[in-house]
Parts: sequence; structure tokens; C-alpha cells
Amino acid sequence: MFDFIKGEVVEINENHCILETNDFGYVLYMSEKEITELSHKQYKIFLRLIVREDSLTLYGFLTRESRILFDLLTSVSSVGPKVALGILSAISLDNIVYSISAEDSNILTEAPGVGKKTAQRIVLELKDKIAKYNFNMKIESVSSVVDNDGAIDALVSLGYNSYEAKMALSRVDKSISISEQIKYALKNLGK
Repeated sequence: MFDFIKGEVVEINENHCILETNDFGYVLYMSEKEITELSHKQYKIFLRLIVREDSLTLYGFLTRESRILFDLLTSVSSVGPKVALGILSAISLDNIVYSISAEDSNILTEAPGVGKKTAQRIVLELKDKIAKYNFNMKIESVSSVVDNDGAIDALVSLGYNSYEAKMALSRVDKSISISEQIKYALKNLGK
């Protein structure tokens, strides 16, 4: 329904701001990270309207990417807007995307209200969806490693966890044979 709004931030609070445009003041709930970036000036803020039985709430985002992540997170069962904002407040966008792409749910448990089960559910439900978006180059290199299950499985069988294996393989040329990839990954791991 709404994509963005342009106006002047006239009030900044702990978890929301008020943006004035055309003599209307809109309350926009935002992540703590983005709230701290605001000052009293003109902004273009991307929006998401959440409709509940007893409320209409606008959530604001300084970038389209943070709104996409918010939408993805709120699509997960048991993750509502407040938990999604908590994740966006506690963890950088790059680390959220990386943790989902690399299937490392431990990073997500750093956010308030996100336990181990919820973090695992987020990874499980979003790992395929997140690959459809181009967030940044660092994440793309990690995503391409996820497709190389043979080398990952070999490193895991040698005692490394999947996170370590994916990180070591992210710095290895994908055009060489799997055995060569494993050899270089072991060098990256210091073995």
C-alpha cells in the first residue's frame, strides 16, 4: 500500500520518530540502529504498514534492504514486528543475511526475544528465500559456497562445523576440483 514517505523528522524517541509531511505527523516505529542515525532534517523513509485487529502501525526503514529483511523476518511463524525490529536493532544487516545464508542460527540468538528454536526456525524458513535477494557481494560469495555440499561435507567430517567450513571455502576458487578446494580450505583454517 505504501512504499515510502518524504518529510522532516520533528521528534525522535527511543523506538519511534515522528515525521511531518503536508501538515500531518506520522509515527514511524524503527530499529534502534536506524533511530540513532536520525536527526531533525528531511528524510525519505521506506514504510511497512502492519494491520492488526486493534491497530494500524507504520514501521520505517532508512533503506529498502532493511525493509526487505523486516518483511522476510515477519513472514516467519512466531516472529512478529517487535521481534523483527529487535533483530534489526541488535544485529547488522550483513550479519543477519550471512547467518541465514550460512545456516548459522547462533548469530540470531544475540537479538532480544530470539531463542535457539526461533533462530533455527528463521534460518530454516528463510534460507531459500534470502538467496533471491542481492544484499551485497560478501553474502553472494557465501551463498555460492552453500551449493558446494561435497567440500563442506568433507570438512565437517574432519571435525569442523559448517560455519567454519563455509567461511574457509568462501575464499577458495570454485572452478578447481573439490579435492583442491578442500586442500586450500584446510590452509585457510590453518591446518
